Amino acid sequence: MKNFYLAMPLALALTGCVDSPPDIQIFNAFIPDVTCAVNQSGVASAGGSLDISTSRRYLAAFSIRSTLQPTDITVSEAPVTGGGDAVGIYVTHVELAYDTQGTGPSLTSEVYPSHFSLPSDATANSTLVIDLLGASALETLTNQVAVGSGVTVNVGVKLIGKTVSGAKAESNEIAYPISFYNSGFTCPTGTFLLNNGPCGGTGGQDNFPPACSEPPEDET
Repeated sequence: MKNFYLAMPLALALTGCVDSPPDIQIFNAFIPDVTCAVNQSGVASAGGSLDISTSRRYLAAFSIRSTLQPTDITVSEAPVTGGGDAVGIYVTHVELAYDTQGTGPSLTSEVYPSHFSLPSDATANSTLVIDLLGASALETLTNQVAVGSGVTVNVGVKLIGKTVSGAKAESNEIAYPISFYNSGFTCPTGTFLLNNGPCGGTGGQDNFPPACSEPPEDET
């Protein structure tokens, strides 16, 4: 399975120096289903699309892992256990940077708080669902992308956090392309948008087309 981007240690032959890998590594992106379940054995997503006339968020689940490893403490040649996860990481913020491709609105970088615990023994099977459409970016796209038009944006994603001991921890930055468009889709009077998109949101993202339904009948 091909990863989008992975910041690997660079061996500098001339200087003999080796850069350290990031404390948090982001791998493939997957699209969660309606229940927010993530199938990492399926095909990874290389990019997506969002109809801003029907959905106000873009959700992607990223495979992540920690590169920090606990150091064993030995007493009389026997390891000491029960000390907890001293190098566990808590993700505290998500940084988003937007690079508009071609003509289109300029989107401001955003940072929003998050909370995710990443133990030191976490494998690439750990996933974090992230909304890649910040509030400011959503407002700009809604105001400037007219019905029938769209724009492609490379969304840069980076995770910021701290270890249990308080040291700063960061991830590599990945670029995930999203085509934002405005179809002008609306539901007929008396009907409403179904919550048939990722994690129970309305349709309009990727292969979750918008749909309308009549309100449930009052049985009282």
